[in-house]
Amino acid sequence: MPGRRQGRGRAKRPSRSQRHERARAAGTREAVRRAERSIEITLPRRRFEPDSVVAHLGPTNSGKTYHALEALKERGRGVYAGPLRMLAQEAHRRLSADLGEEAVGLVTGEERVNETAPIICCTVEMAPSAGDVLVLDEVQWADDPERGSAWTRLLLAGEFRDILLLGALDAEPLVLEAFPEAEIKIFERMLPLEFVGERSFRGLTPGTVVVAFSRKAVLALAGELNRLHPGRISVLYGAMPLSSRREEIDRFLGGRSDVTVATDVLGHGVNLPCETLLFAETTKFDGESRRDLLPWELAQIAGRAGRFGLVERGHVGTLTGIGWANADPGLVESALQPHVELPSGHLGYRIVDEARIRPRLGDLGVDDPRRLDAALAAWHRVATREWAYESWLAVESLAPIRGRLAAIQRRLAERSRRLDLEDTWKLINAPVDEDNAELLATLALAVAGDGAQRSLLTFLLDPARLRDCTLEEAEQAGRTASILRWFALQYPGVGGVTIERASALEEAAAERVVARLRLEVDDPTIGRCRSCGKPCAPWFPLCDRCFGRR
Repeated sequence: MPGRRQGRGRAKRPSRSQRHERARAAGTREAVRRAERSIEITLPRRRFEPDSVVAHLGPTNSGKTYHALEALKERGRGVYAGPLRMLAQEAHRRLSADLGEEAVGLVTGEERVNETAPIICCTVEMAPSAGDVLVLDEVQWADDPERGSAWTRLLLAGEFRDILLLGALDAEPLVLEAFPEAEIKIFERMLPLEFVGERSFRGLTPGTVVVAFSRKAVLALAGELNRLHPGRISVLYGAMPLSSRREEIDRFLGGRSDVTVATDVLGHGVNLPCETLLFAETTKFDGESRRDLLPWELAQIAGRAGRFGLVERGHVGTLTGIGWANADPGLVESALQPHVELPSGHLGYRIVDEARIRPRLGDLGVDDPRRLDAALAAWHRVATREWAYESWLAVESLAPIRGRLAAIQRRLAERSRRLDLEDTWKLINAPVDEDNAELLATLALAVAGDGAQRSLLTFLLDPARLRDCTLEEAEQAGRTASILRWFALQYPGVGGVTIERASALEEAAAERVVARLRLEVDDPTIGRCRSCGKPCAPWFPLCDRCFGRR
């Protein structure tokens, strides 16, 4: 009726799926509250204090690692622990060359070489908990949100007679939190850095490294530079298998290439001294947004400039002449000098005074893997409250480990399979990123006795499948091989996965990556307009002119 007031109507009843989701969320919250009652926060502790703790702190190319390895050689027994497999391999090669292969072992998640040797080079997660001497590299990684706990456990509980800590000067507050009586030795760069301003991409000299911050940007730059230096360009980025990276590094250091184009992998363990380092970009996508690089990030990469004994100083600048590459010279120049005052009065780039920690299985108070997720959430809540104030300890992110757990439990439920608590814990702590969680779930099914996974794993292990693969497919095969190497060492032969077959796949993937890289650099598709073939920004398929026409 006209003028009749409209009623507000009845509220819409939630759908069955909405009601189910609300009930599930309420059940999860209650499970976490129950799990909190079983959580008791205990920190790992050593039974005896070390005789000495010495910290070598300083920038890249200051000689701190060299002196630490020399000390390890003199003692003849001990452990070198670094953040990356490539760093452990490099330390192993250097020590083996001086002491002989029988005196030095290599232990990482993916390989075991002479693991009973008196000196062991390893990744931090694989470091033994006791020994004669511990050389703990990149100590500032203790503050890493996802891996820091591996360093923290050695700082808190490593039972070594002598401990030698290596890292950036920024980590001085952290070192003194862990060891108030530590002896601090400050190292200076052996060669000064000189800012050389803007350099055109047409005038690059041999011994130059150009840095960009994505795989596509690196490949696009390599294609452009190859037109000026045919066959004399090396490429480095994180998705490359280690063997491929080593081959490209050896080409550059051996003079078989004039210019290397690399991502910020240079700042994470790749030792590539050069005469000149030029930034093509000073922004990066960090997983959430595109942002300017922080001063410490720029400084860590810029520190690779300079070859001690060959040149008097390292040259750092920005690249010009590439339309889409817009590095900020002022940002780079300001980052060459530290500007943050540390509590001791020294100057650094940031203050690192926290260390991350996450639970051990025994800390969670569970005996059923189905309650593991709730226990992890409960531990995180309790630990956050415990260390919220006046503590140098912080809680490590548990999102990655819970994500792997969710992927494994989902696939187990789909196939009506179960794993015991210890196997579940081992698998969710595997060195696997979220992009490879499904592969990890497949391996969990193999451990649970699901024979149907064997055919898939057989296919993945077959190097013949790489015969006609693309560059991206070869890169993924390299990541798959690394995971399968880890699995073969934990569960030899399960699902048909052996270290020999995984190693063969890794080798084939590395060879294929190098071959496809040469093709991409010689005849680039990335950074080229798909319509007219002219150079364009690597993240767009068309140049501005062709896009405007369309």
